[in-house]
Amino acid sequence: MIQLSLDAINEYAHYYVMLSPKGGYIFETEGGIHYTISFEEDNPIGGCNTFQFVIEKMEKVRSGHDAKIEQTILAILNEFFVEHLDVLLYMCDDSDGREANRNRLFLTWFKKHAAPDRFTIRTASAIVEGKGFYAAIIVENRNPLLETIIADFEMTAQALTAGKP
Repeated sequence: MIQLSLDAINEYAHYYVMLSPKGGYIFETEGGIHYTISFEEDNPIGGCNTFQFVIEKMEKVRSGHDAKIEQTILAILNEFFVEHLDVLLYMCDDSDGREANRNRLFLTWFKKHAAPDRFTIRTASAIVEGKGFYAAIIVENRNPLLETIIADFEMTAQALTAGKP
C-alpha cells in the first residue's frame, strides 16, 4: 500500500481523509457518500513503478456536483506526487456506460488544478468488446524515465487500438 501523509492531505482536502480499513484512503461527503481512494500496484511502464489510481464511490447513488470531492481527490493526488516519482495510471470504470464522462471529468479536474509545467499526461481510448476503454498516465516531469515511460505507454496504446475505429 502506498503510504501518504494524512496531515499533508488534510491540509488541502475539503473533506477529512482517513486511512481505510481495507487500505487506501476514505472520506465522507456532506451528503453522506463515502469515497475510497487507492493506489494499486500495476505492471511497470517504461521501467518505472506504476500504480493504478482507483476512485470508488461506496454508495451506488447518483449525486450532484460537489467541488469539495474534486479538491479532496486532488489533495490526495498531490501528496502522491510529492512523495513518489512513480507513474499514475488512471482507467475508467465501464460498469454503467458512463466511462467517457468519468474520463473527461477527471482530466478536466487535473488539468484545471495542476501546474502545466509539472506533469505530462498521455491518454488512450478504444472500443474493446463493445465497451469504451479510457486510460491515462500522469507522470511528474522530474521523473528521469519520462521519455521511456511515454514511449512505452504510447506503444501499448497503439497496440490496443490497432484496427479499432
